[in-house]
Amino acid sequence: MSFGGEGIPGIEPGARIISGIETDLGFIPQRFLVGGRFKVEDGARAKTIPLHTCVLCGGLILKDDEWNYEHPFPRWVHRLAGDVGEEKSAFVQLIGGVPTWRQLELAAHRVCNDLFAKYIEDRARNTIKTMVEGGFVTAQQIDFVLDWLDKIRTSAGHLATAFTGHGLSLRYEEYHFPNRRIGLFDRVAIFYRVRDYPGPLHIWECMHPGFLTTPSALAVQIKDLVILTISNNFLLSQAFGLGQTRMIDGQLSWVEGSGVIGSGFGLRRTRLEAALIVAQPMRRQLVNAGVAMTSEALSKTGDGVVFHREDGRWRRTKRLDFSKLQTMDFQLGYALAGLEMVEWLILLKEEDHKRMGSPKRNVSLNSIDELRDIKTQLLASVAASRSGIWPLESDRTFC
Repeated sequence: MSFGGEGIPGIEPGARIISGIETDLGFIPQRFLVGGRFKVEDGARAKTIPLHTCVLCGGLILKDDEWNYEHPFPRWVHRLAGDVGEEKSAFVQLIGGVPTWRQLELAAHRVCNDLFAKYIEDRARNTIKTMVEGGFVTAQQIDFVLDWLDKIRTSAGHLATAFTGHGLSLRYEEYHFPNRRIGLFDRVAIFYRVRDYPGPLHIWECMHPGFLTTPSALAVQIKDLVILTISNNFLLSQAFGLGQTRMIDGQLSWVEGSGVIGSGFGLRRTRLEAALIVAQPMRRQLVNAGVAMTSEALSKTGDGVVFHREDGRWRRTKRLDFSKLQTMDFQLGYALAGLEMVEWLILLKEEDHKRMGSPKRNVSLNSIDELRDIKTQLLASVAASRSGIWPLESDRTFC
């Protein structure tokens, strides 16, 4: 099963900056070192940070540390997509140049890079290849892929932050880095195919501040296969009848779940009902903390069973056939993926706000209005791809 947020075996907590730098933020920002001989001009605030952070563990890369460069979107995917490593990446558009896929790399401790290759990349590689080629995949293989997607989604946020010159100064905790994020929170993956795609590899729209401040929904395209990865704390509470925390009368309180597995996500309707949707609730940290979590959706450790949507219901996964995925026109597939991501980001920001209250500096909520504007544009794009048939404006099940 997954690592459950406990970290990759062999990776120890790294040193962190705790004092000595003047800042008006109330915390010390992190700075990631871009590799690949592609020069990025960091902002004035980032230039005051004397040491770089490992993109995988979140610890500082100290003078005597052995380190190298990590490709958050790995080279084996470049090869799987057709040896695109030396091609320009539409993922990053910068004034003065566009990096190749190979140049999209950030500094990491050598030991972190080696252990992530062993425990994450090597476990997922053959399964991703099987998915792209349209073979059969088991529940255990889905679990490995969900771990890999946790790594991709989290490190993509750091990659975008670095390649935009650290324009956003964010507070980073251990769980904001792949080492602790893998398997920490509930997670969903949505799979479908597109035809007539303009390029064989892409990461869709993760440069937007709405993603960077809540890196919880991301889309990856490898050849004709599109994968949406969504993860957040208590993401699947409503779907699987699990408990969650809520702010009640100014106090963070535990609210018991119904124990009943529902037919959908509970809080919203997906825009991709015909796609293959898999889900896995992850509650190991709560079980370790002594919270009783009895549910047929969870193992004794708190790690979730892998489920998939079939005939409008969640069913325990044994084996899935990737030769039978829904296929749609690229423009429609792109618009629906964007709409799905934007709506998840809006909902998860709202839910985090309800759960944690209003912190003094809530940069996450600042992007909601812009995300709603983008949603309106995407609704229009979906309608244009459907001969003028507009989708429902609301994605919420309680509206």
